[in-house]
Amino acid sequence: MDRIAATSGTAKTYGHGIVRLEGEIAALTADPSFKNGDYTEQPARGIEAFSMVWAGWLFSQEWWRQELWRTNTSFGGTFDEVVDHFRHHFIPGADANNLILQMRTWEKHDVGTTTPFHGDVEAALKSIKVPVLYMPSLTDLYFPITDARYEAKLIPHCTLAPIPSLWGHPAGAAVTAADGKFLNEHIAAFLVGKH
Repeated sequence: MDRIAATSGTAKTYGHGIVRLEGEIAALTADPSFKNGDYTEQPARGIEAFSMVWAGWLFSQEWWRQELWRTNTSFGGTFDEVVDHFRHHFIPGADANNLILQMRTWEKHDVGTTTPFHGDVEAALKSIKVPVLYMPSLTDLYFPITDARYEAKLIPHCTLAPIPSLWGHPAGAAVTAADGKFLNEHIAAFLVGKH
């Protein structure tokens, strides 16, 4: 490839991320109807608990304080409706074992495990030869800006352009017009070599 544009992620799932994911798995599997993964119907209470833990990390603290959920009526019209939405409708049709496999896959994410780096994420990042536009969300709780700053220093030709959003992790998916504008402008400039 000639260039890399990356949003809302890191090159490795670090310890804090693994602890968060384990908390979500623990919430899910605490439901007695989970039956060690041998359930005959979805463990609804476990999925609800999983969803609430996940929702607490999805958006920034400031997103919640400023009640930015009010800008998206699909979440509900009151705080209680928003909480109910995330508890019962966060991941429609979710399968408990599938969710756990996704969390375990996320936990194992580490570019340092690719050949020939033998688990050395820093060596993997230093080996990148093409320009990189690295755009984390300033308020992403999954992938904190501190992790992005650490990684960006290791990538030889990296432009770190944090998304100035209160929307946390979803900012990288352009959930607001402002996030979309920021992403589109930076990626367009990067693709023509202006970054």
